[in-house]
Amino acid sequence: MAIDLNFDNITLAVFTMNGRLIKLKRLRAPLRRILTQKVRIERIQKRYPRSWRFIKGVKRAIEKHGERIRNISWDYAHKVGDLIANLAIRYCSLVVLENLDKLRDNAKKGRRFNKKLALCFYRKIQFSINYEAKERGLIVFKVNPRGTSFRCPTCGSRLLENGYRTLKCSKCGFIEDRDVAATINLFKTSSRSSHLNTQDVGSPGSP
Repeated sequence: MAIDLNFDNITLAVFTMNGRLIKLKRLRAPLRRILTQKVRIERIQKRYPRSWRFIKGVKRAIEKHGERIRNISWDYAHKVGDLIANLAIRYCSLVVLENLDKLRDNAKKGRRFNKKLALCFYRKIQFSINYEAKERGLIVFKVNPRGTSFRCPTCGSRLLENGYRTLKCSKCGFIEDRDVAATINLFKTSSRSSHLNTQDVGSPGSP
């Protein structure tokens, strides 16, 4: 089972050992709900730009919205982890995750990208997937995600935009949804690995 984490969704795909896709599922992330709470915090801060840290009532309101953001993200992460672990059991599958340990350190794609990244809670999601899978005795390992979002799974050439969420290879003609293409590349990357990296994505208490 290869899992591709995106800002607005999680795409998971289950493959047979010879590469045949047998299960595809996309889970929408609750970014709109989180963004709503984030906007409310920013509005309060703009209303009290110099004093919001010192007025108890204002500070309490900001903390309340912050707590809602944490609750939304953890609730989603736990549900996703449980769902993925149960699917992995059903298909007797290993779980392949992207190695995103240095994603924030390497984020140099501009203000818009960094703002989206600030709303993304991929660490919580991967922590929950890892925890729920290990609780069920499943193997979880990480692979380098470099190139998986734009490399052609068939010939290795660069994929080009071909309409909404669709990519096409100008060399071999491969056409696929960008997230599905990423899961195929993750599967192939894991299959080519000489050994499985079975390091934990996280341990309890350190999402």
